[in-house]
Amino acid sequence: MANSTVAPANQVTRFQKEVNREYVRGGRFGPYIGKTTEAIIQVKQDLKKCSIPLVAKLSSAGVNGSSTLAGQEETLANYAYTLQPTYWRNGVLVDNEENEKSEFELFTEAKPALQNWGMEKKRDQIIQAMGAIEASGTYANYGGTEGAYGSVAASAGNMDTWNAANQDRVLYGAAKGNNTSGNHTSSLSAVDTSADKLTYSTVTLLKRMAKQANPLIRPVMLKGDEPWYVFFVGSYAFRDLEASLATIHQNAAPRSMKDNVLFTGGDLVYNGVIIKEVPEIDIFIDGDGSGSPWDGVWGANAASGDGLDNGGDGGSRVGIGFFCGAQAVGFGLGRMPSYKRRKEDDYEHQSGVGISMKHDLKKTFYNAKQHGMITHFHSAAADA
Repeated sequence: MANSTVAPANQVTRFQKEVNREYVRGGRFGPYIGKTTEAIIQVKQDLKKCSIPLVAKLSSAGVNGSSTLAGQEETLANYAYTLQPTYWRNGVLVDNEENEKSEFELFTEAKPALQNWGMEKKRDQIIQAMGAIEASGTYANYGGTEGAYGSVAASAGNMDTWNAANQDRVLYGAAKGNNTSGNHTSSLSAVDTSADKLTYSTVTLLKRMAKQANPLIRPVMLKGDEPWYVFFVGSYAFRDLEASLATIHQNAAPRSMKDNVLFTGGDLVYNGVIIKEVPEIDIFIDGDGSGSPWDGVWGANAASGDGLDNGGDGGSRVGIGFFCGAQAVGFGLGRMPSYKRRKEDDYEHQSGVGISMKHDLKKTFYNAKQHGMITHFHSAAADA
């Protein structure tokens, strides 16, 4: 009796489909990526340029009774934010030892490294996008030139311009009074090492700011009518907030170990806000010695005076968090990942497998304001 086998070509096709699915929906940010205007990271698919549209809400009083509506109609304001997908590629070489295996085995050997590279590239570009600013029409990263298509590294002057335009969308520490309009460096230096750690009361303030922002920051609607925000923070800020919430969770959370956050770990939930730990945010501030484009790019490699590694009161470390509603980031998807074989080289001793994907990831801005997000700076000392 002969056993049935799956043809190598079918195995490769199945592998491609699995990677494509994980490329969009996998990873730490995966649950918040979607094609609708309700998604925090909204996908628009186009091979060339694509845009995230925004239609402003109506604000006039309208008419009533016998009043004539003709001639009193309101202008429907609308905007578009452009994304420019570009290629991102990497590859590995395989010598004859692997080359003599079947096509499916070769793809299998290359899969972990190439798939992880693609996923990590997308993750880090989302983080870089969340920290980005816009100043006088120029899209800039908090630090470094790696990131969205055509982005540049922000200068101290760029940061000041962004600060002034986003007064209702930036919070320094635990009080709105820490924000010096038009001076990002001074605002950072007001972040105190004790009063301005991340606590549950600050989460409540951020939620109130989101509701009062003009235009408002729309929550993500779950189950049709449940409004939620998602707050992405680094590990040290997550530590401080977890300590702040310990008593509340002890008294209010379910008693079973299975459901109580004190025992289960994972995300924190408070007052309609999901707080999600993203450890890689800290690498953007402190670096990890890897020499990658994200190594301390918001810390030692940021504009002079604005490095988050020492920009707080007395040269203290400042963490950064992103309090997000709908359409905070645009994901311009040009092409899904594809895998290609390189022709044999080095006297037919080596062959390669490469990954190619095409996308652009940007924070959305309309009229110089970041659209779906409040940026929060807080004291977040590293573990001693």
